[in-house]
Amino acid sequence: MRRMIAAVVLLSIIAMIPTLVGFKQDKESPAPAEAAAPKMEPMKQGPVFPNIEMGSWGPSESTILSNDDISVGALTFINVTKQEILIDKNAGDRVFPASTTKLMTALLAYEKASVADELDQSVITIQASTLDIPWDSHIAHLTIGDKLTVRQALYATLLESGNDAANSLAEYTSGSTEAFVQLMNDRAKVLGLAGTHFMNAHGYSDPNHYTTANDMAKIAFAFSTYPELVEIAGTYEYKAEFDDIDGNDKRRWWYHLGSAVNERSINYSKYVTATKTGYTDESGYTMVFIMQHEEETYILVTMQAKSGQTFPTMRLVEETAFQ
Repeated sequence: MRRMIAAVVLLSIIAMIPTLVGFKQDKESPAPAEAAAPKMEPMKQGPVFPNIEMGSWGPSESTILSNDDISVGALTFINVTKQEILIDKNAGDRVFPASTTKLMTALLAYEKASVADELDQSVITIQASTLDIPWDSHIAHLTIGDKLTVRQALYATLLESGNDAANSLAEYTSGSTEAFVQLMNDRAKVLGLAGTHFMNAHGYSDPNHYTTANDMAKIAFAFSTYPELVEIAGTYEYKAEFDDIDGNDKRRWWYHLGSAVNERSINYSKYVTATKTGYTDESGYTMVFIMQHEEETYILVTMQAKSGQTFPTMRLVEETAFQ
């Protein structure tokens, strides 16, 4: 009897073997799928700027003035044609540029408008965001809905030094002032401006908005490679006619704050072909002069000046270098 029971159990186990094997096969993990190839993202390309050959400026064999003769806090004077630095007083020190910042703003806007053939097109409309500037800003008295050409906005920016006009150029160029500031800093790198960082398009003081006299001279040099920009920044007065928000005719007269280009001013200079002013409490008086003498181009940058120091310094440099 016991042998019979054992035989039945043995036969039952043998009968279950295929089932057990099949069960095991069903539970085996499927073969792993091939790993998906990594997704290739295209590299983000930076902005492409016109190629301006900056050259390699070096110190002159002889300095034409000693630093003790110069009253302003920082200064550089360069013969651009010969690529010689003739005067360097604290020119590598970090300073606040104030509205000389607008040279970079104008440069970028002009380059875009030139490529797009929009310089004399009414493509700028003043928005509420355009007028989002500090309450004590210098302004060109633009209002929401005004429609300007790029050339008109350049005059308002470079002559009247309007922070509202500078913002209008920034929004035209990049769509927003924030995007434009990034473009300014990108361009600063391309120009080799190791001591410069921008935070806005107009130059209102910010701890992280700074430059050096040497860097500002390089910005002025890039600016000076465009004759139309030199012409604008060398004009004393300009009449702008444009439409307001209702399509009515509007007229504005803008006058250059830089009296070196005003023939009726005691500060007029026959050597200055273009200039840009600047002032904040933090920066002191700042000034850029693009000069021409005997078919050679010079750039003078004065920074950290006190009241009454800039133009006597300009005269001293002229008399020493040109006479």
